[in-house]
Amino acid sequence: MTTHPHPARPRDESADSLLLLDVARAVLSRRGGQRWTLQPTDAWCFARPPDLAVRRAHGWKLHVSATPLSAALVLARSAEVLTRRSASFKFAVDLERVVRLGDVWHDRGTGGKFITVYPEDDDQFRLLARELDAATAGLTGPRILSDKPVRPGSLVSFRYGQFSGDMTLTDDGVVEPWMTGPDGSRVKDERTAGFVFPPWAAYPFPDEPGAPATAAPVLLGGRFTVVRAVRHANKGGVYRALDERTGLEVIVKHARAHVGARLDGTDVRDRLRDEARMLERLAPLGVTPRKVCLFEEQGDLFLAEELVPGQPLHLWQSARARDDGPDPDEAATTVTRLVALLRTVHEAGFVIRDFKPHNVMVTPAGDLRLIDTEYVTEAGRERAPAYTRGFAAPEVRALGLHASPAEAGKVAGPEADRFSLGVVLFSVLTDLDPRWAAGWTDGVGRQRDTQTALPLIALAHPPLAPFGELIDGLTRPDPGARWTLPHALAWLAGPNGPSGPGGPSRSGGPNRSGTGTPDTAAAAPRAALPPYRPAAIDRLLDDGLAHLQRTMTPWRATLWPAPEWNVPRSDPCNTWNGAAGVLATLTHAARAARGGASLLTTVAEAARWLDERLFGIDRLLPGLCFGRSGTAWALHDAARLLGDTAMADRAITLAERLPTRWPSPDFTHGLSGAGTARLHLWQATGDDSLLDTAFACADAVLDAADRADGDWTWPTSYDTDSVLAGVHTYGFAHGTAGVGAFLLAAAAAAEVRGRTAEAGRFAAAALGAGDTLVRAARVEDGRAAWPAEVGGKPQLRPSTQWCNGPAGIGGFLIRLGSATGRRRFADLAEQAAAACVGDPWRAIAGACCGNAGTGHFLLDLADITGEARYRTQAEGIAAVIDAQHGESDGLLLVADATSGSEYGNGAAGILDFLLRLRHGGPRPWTA
Repeated sequence: MTTHPHPARPRDESADSLLLLDVARAVLSRRGGQRWTLQPTDAWCFARPPDLAVRRAHGWKLHVSATPLSAALVLARSAEVLTRRSASFKFAVDLERVVRLGDVWHDRGTGGKFITVYPEDDDQFRLLARELDAATAGLTGPRILSDKPVRPGSLVSFRYGQFSGDMTLTDDGVVEPWMTGPDGSRVKDERTAGFVFPPWAAYPFPDEPGAPATAAPVLLGGRFTVVRAVRHANKGGVYRALDERTGLEVIVKHARAHVGARLDGTDVRDRLRDEARMLERLAPLGVTPRKVCLFEEQGDLFLAEELVPGQPLHLWQSARARDDGPDPDEAATTVTRLVALLRTVHEAGFVIRDFKPHNVMVTPAGDLRLIDTEYVTEAGRERAPAYTRGFAAPEVRALGLHASPAEAGKVAGPEADRFSLGVVLFSVLTDLDPRWAAGWTDGVGRQRDTQTALPLIALAHPPLAPFGELIDGLTRPDPGARWTLPHALAWLAGPNGPSGPGGPSRSGGPNRSGTGTPDTAAAAPRAALPPYRPAAIDRLLDDGLAHLQRTMTPWRATLWPAPEWNVPRSDPCNTWNGAAGVLATLTHAARAARGGASLLTTVAEAARWLDERLFGIDRLLPGLCFGRSGTAWALHDAARLLGDTAMADRAITLAERLPTRWPSPDFTHGLSGAGTARLHLWQATGDDSLLDTAFACADAVLDAADRADGDWTWPTSYDTDSVLAGVHTYGFAHGTAGVGAFLLAAAAAAEVRGRTAEAGRFAAAALGAGDTLVRAARVEDGRAAWPAEVGGKPQLRPSTQWCNGPAGIGGFLIRLGSATGRRRFADLAEQAAAACVGDPWRAIAGACCGNAGTGHFLLDLADITGEARYRTQAEGIAAVIDAQHGESDGLLLVADATSGSEYGNGAAGILDFLLRLRHGGPRPWTA
């Protein structure tokens, strides 16, 4: 038996991480499988018999599910069968992966698939299905929603899907699995929560009905007819249903067997039983729904409870936020009722443990009801940890979700609930990320950055101002120092509360209609930015660059880890979420003499990784962000820094091979991005052949223009294999602003080369794009807004965004104003900047959709206008990013693991803005 570990892959050597590998090795050794190959990766271990590769591109495959407790035994018994039958398979590499596959929020189409088997043909498929079912009978594992079980209750199930190869790169730069049938037709291999198979495939069990059942009304427990789904999740859905016995609508919660299983043998059904028990215990308080009944069906558990009319609090707060927040009286009433709700629960001897707006219903009368009691328990009782990070107290977050019930019971008490209450109040009053109140960094005893931020946030969100003292008191880091609920209620009713004579004034608020004009309505509140601390920004830069160096993984298929959320698999070499964008940031840092020799070594290693993969892809997409033009740009810049002319030449070769005709004219996915990259490379090399292809892109873009009603817009063609097909916007990423910026740069390059005809064509279109944006803009209170799509309504809520908002549009307009000397473009750019800084607290930190993109725009304004106030505002944006920092292994980070290292909205793009702020230089990705 040969084990091929992932090249240079560090392995966790703990017993839990090696258990499943040891089981597989033992079975193979005992069954004479010494010539088998085991290849563990980060997620899976692939087991292959000697001289046998997967021969089929697609077909019927088998899955075997397991829980963390049953996984070792399921693997041992399954491996016995598979070794004897010489069948290739893979299994989850360790128990942590098994836990993830069975997690309550795991993707429903892939959840539970502990072992995947690749039969040689349908005869072997049927043989293995029978033998694996017999071998694993009586063991436990969740039902796999994408598959059909070989028999009711079996751990073994099957679906038709891809075995190997045939991965298609879409025009969006997303890699998707496709299957080609014997008739040449192609079907995407989608892992959905339902059993489907392509039309050419014959059902593998001829004696059984194979067609999926047609949809029919669902009757649960012989009593509850499902009306609609409220939510689907791997753990089970939540449904509105009609109680046929009473004629009343109810809510039915579903807990699927063995999902969310733990090593103590419990799963989501145990948590649902606890929730039913809590509903009974809390019923006399009148603050929760009434339990209707708890029942089992086909091994799953269901809880039917009273339907509470109204709106969940998080939706209620979002609706109020569109009108600048709740009015003062409504805010005071809601805050008081939330405090009273928690006090009622606490005085009865319970703690909620997961208090957040999603778990509270606002009734039509304005009363509040707790609608999710899954984690409610008696105060002091030992329970497994449970919380939502953005609303949890620091001592709870520091303990983590893997703490013992005894440890969790010590910290998840009334004090932790009071902290969550303070965060909920902040969230209700502002509709902002709760971490502004809860803190961005986990752990106990750390200084709270929110002490400075909250008063500044209140300037942009007036409903918060009267309650700042209350929220600060409830969210103190020290549990013993937090306000008690009687104290909070007394403060609300007292002279220093929001209604008292000593409390904050509630008069003189802004115009709340949302429809005022500058000469008839009061000016909208302006955000105040935190103080700029250069030393803090330098710390973020140094730690962020060190983190990028630490987390680079050249032994993997992706050079840096992807974000933690479920994102589509994309080209690992692109700019926005692949290696090229991170390499660009590292190159900029090395040029600025940050990081020393070790950073230069990292640049060289990352560049080599990218260089080796330049042409190892089926299709070369043109877009700057999601295609390969940004890849050529980043690699060429790195090669020049390293003095590697051969590598630089290969980057130019890549740029030369990119298409100059394409269905998308946009910047991120299409020809405007490709043309911009060629202009940059022409400037770097003086190679006029690059200029010629840039002009070819520009001419193709002109051909794609929509000139309806005299405007210049650029819709994405319906002929593209893209979710953007038909998209028609004004923004920089996919619309008028980005195309206009490219044409403006192309016109300048043509002018330099004396190619007056091309310069005139491109300049006229860029000017037309600018005038189109002027006509489409709506300005209120000195802030400019544009519709999300051509012909739509302007997005008047304060926003930022480079991709589709005022930061990107303004960046084009200020350049157009500078190039043409026409004041209307510069004026509108400045009004776009006012929109960007109007509420930076609402934005994420990212370069594409957040504050880093705004910061670049403000630096553009400072560079072009010479006005120092814009640099001061950019410094304030950097201070907002600083206030959002997290911490990992002693490093202060601008983005947490959920955002990853990517350029678009992760660490690399944010750090690139901070580098420009501290060291100067041009706007990245701009010719």
